[in-house]
Amino acid sequence: MKLSQLQAAVVHDLKNQLQSLLDFEQQALSRIPPEYHQELTPILQRTNRLKNDSLQLIALYRFQESQLPENRLQEAAHFPLDDAWPRDTISDAIEATSLQFPSITFHNNSDIDCQGFYNETLLQLALVTLITNSAQAGAKAIWFDATETNTGLEISVRDNGPGFASEVLDGEISSTKSDMGGLGLFFVELICQYHQQGENKGRLQLANYSSLDHPLDGTGNPPADGAEVRLYLP
Repeated sequence: MKLSQLQAAVVHDLKNQLQSLLDFEQQALSRIPPEYHQELTPILQRTNRLKNDSLQLIALYRFQESQLPENRLQEAAHFPLDDAWPRDTISDAIEATSLQFPSITFHNNSDIDCQGFYNETLLQLALVTLITNSAQAGAKAIWFDATETNTGLEISVRDNGPGFASEVLDGEISSTKSDMGGLGLFFVELICQYHQQGENKGRLQLANYSSLDHPLDGTGNPPADGAEVRLYLP
């Protein structure tokens, strides 16, 4: 066994152990009086974050392995694409992060009939990463939407945080902040690019959302300035 494979096995086991720990913590939370919940909640939040980080590491390892010549035929087996429903995938991402970021209000505006062709695990990881970035930037609300187009699926994630720095919008994704936000966007971009149909490859688009350009959002709530990320999957 190669060292990289051993490292991947260790990370995979770590992810499973963290999930078990998270389950125990949630059971404990349900059994103690509500006035003591604030003592345990930070531990739950950190455990959930570590579990999500370990999932990212596993995905990055598989991306790296799939680029080796001897493994190219196995690439599809790592992350198979299938028919999927964005609203459900978005809901799963919200559920995976709502405990970690209880102060954020989530709005899943995706139509229940909207359908795409993608790997659900990867897309959920991408959305969890974007939620984490928004929370770290100070956002208090996040809006999600998904639209079927002639070329595939378009998913938008918008928040009411401070928006992206100019160098990020200019394409310097890896040079954002010391809080790993740039690495997170790079990871999301890799996930988009993994989805490919013929010559069409998925892509990521970043922008700053202005309420001056959008007088009312799809939920009927007052709009807000902030960052907007669009994922295009063929």
